[in-house]
Amino acid sequence: MLKPVDLIVLAYLVTGPPEWTQNSVAHALGISQSNVHRALRQLRACQLLGPDHRPLVRPLRELLVHAVRHIYPAKLGPPARGVPTSHSAPMLSDMVRATDALVWPADFGTVMGTSIKPLHEGVPKVALENAQFHELLALIDVFRVGRVRERKAAELRLDTLLAVSA
Repeated sequence: MLKPVDLIVLAYLVTGPPEWTQNSVAHALGISQSNVHRALRQLRACQLLGPDHRPLVRPLRELLVHAVRHIYPAKLGPPARGVPTSHSAPMLSDMVRATDALVWPADFGTVMGTSIKPLHEGVPKVALENAQFHELLALIDVFRVGRVRERKAAELRLDTLLAVSA
C-alpha cells in the first residue's frame, strides 16, 4: 500500500534533478534514507517506477487523476498562514478565479487562507525550493479537493508537466 511519503518521493523524482541518489532525495525532502529506500521499493511494486528508477508517466497520471482523492482525501482546516496550494499556487492561479486561498500551513508562508494538510510535513519547504515540485503537489491537491471543472483543467496542466518531465 502506498504511503503519502511514497507519492512525495515519486513527485520529487518527476520534478527533481535527472541524476539523484537515495541520499540526495532524502536530504532534499527532509526524510530518512531508509524511507526513500522503502518508497522506491513500494513504487516499483505498484508499477509507478520502472526498473531503471524512472517514474512511469501513464500509471502516475492514472493514479493522480482517478484515485488520489480516494486514497488521500483532503480535509479543509481553519484559516492559517502558509504556502499556496491547489488552484491558489502561483503557477495554477489562472485555472480558477477563487476568492479563498488554499494553503499548506507553514510559519514561513506568505499567504493567509484555508488550510489543507500536505501529504507530508516537508512539502511546503521543498515546494518553495523547487517550482516544478510545487506545481505537481499543487496539482495533486486540485485532484484531492477540486471540483470537476478544476480537476479537468488540472488534467491538462498535468499532461504538460509530465510531458516535460518524461
